[in-house]
Amino acid sequence: MQIPGAGPVARLLLAGGLSLVVVIVAGVQLGAVDLTWSQVWAGLTGNSSQHVQRVVFELRLPRTLAGALIGIHFALSGWLLQLLSRNPLAEAGILGISAGASLVAVAAFIIGDWIVSSANPYNNASFALQYLPLFAMAGGLVTALSVYFLGMRHGHLSPVKMTLTGAVIAGMLHALTTGALAFWGHAHTELVAQWLAGSLYGAEWQHLRALLPWTLIGLAGVGLLVRPLEVMQLDDQHARTLGLGLNRWRAFALLIATLLAASAVGVVGPVGFIGLLIPHISRRLAGANLPAQLVLCVLLGAVLAVLADLLGRTLFTPYEVPVGVVSAVLGVPFFLYLLSRQP
Repeated sequence: MQIPGAGPVARLLLAGGLSLVVVIVAGVQLGAVDLTWSQVWAGLTGNSSQHVQRVVFELRLPRTLAGALIGIHFALSGWLLQLLSRNPLAEAGILGISAGASLVAVAAFIIGDWIVSSANPYNNASFALQYLPLFAMAGGLVTALSVYFLGMRHGHLSPVKMTLTGAVIAGMLHALTTGALAFWGHAHTELVAQWLAGSLYGAEWQHLRALLPWTLIGLAGVGLLVRPLEVMQLDDQHARTLGLGLNRWRAFALLIATLLAASAVGVVGPVGFIGLLIPHISRRLAGANLPAQLVLCVLLGAVLAVLADLLGRTLFTPYEVPVGVVSAVLGVPFFLYLLSRQP
């Protein structure tokens, strides 16, 4: 028996997979010094000069793979938040989740610097990487719960009120983060400033090791949520009639969405608008097919993040533009377009 629409969906997923392979190869090949495909292959297999092998295996490959992972995190987080709230404007950056994660992560970094004091603050980077995702998730979850409950109106979630509440809270948290950095001192600010811009500069294999466990946990959680999310698209009364525990599954969806976004923030900093753009593109391509939307979010989120980082480090060589800045340039016009269509 043939599933209606399976052919077009399969072709979309195949195209998404091929696009991801292409941008990953381009991410390793292109940079301040472009490499040929043969040099990339030789660097990966250890049959090249020490310089080429270092560029390929120690600098560009971990950075490109880290970009793919953070794209997956932010895209899936946005997808869950939009389905959960039935709000097309929902996204971790817009709702303040990334700002809450950033504030607590910066506070943890400052406290960690006081506890593990060092004449060179960069010596504490490995210490920070171990714990920042956990602290970031705590800050993101508190912010997410605050925005969710403050966004209620007459017992129902108001998309516009939720968006405005998130924007106000995000602004306040950004101000507190800036104040914390000023209090910390100029000598240390450089260490965190680039991270706050959402940068993959200096991403190494240890960043992947810090992020990958949360990627696997997040993917497992999203997989468990697919069926409940399909039922949650009905009105609440019908969903309860079908035996779905709405409050329990909504809380779980919010937890997974926050875990995905905040863990990425804890490792590479806040990167906005990927979680806004990709879910909309996935819905446009896959229709109401939630499993297909999920897979497209994974593929296209990774593609967009790697592509944004590639543009940021090649357009203005030898200078680099953080991936968070490039994604914002792409996402802000789209956000304004969506906002203009809200009643």
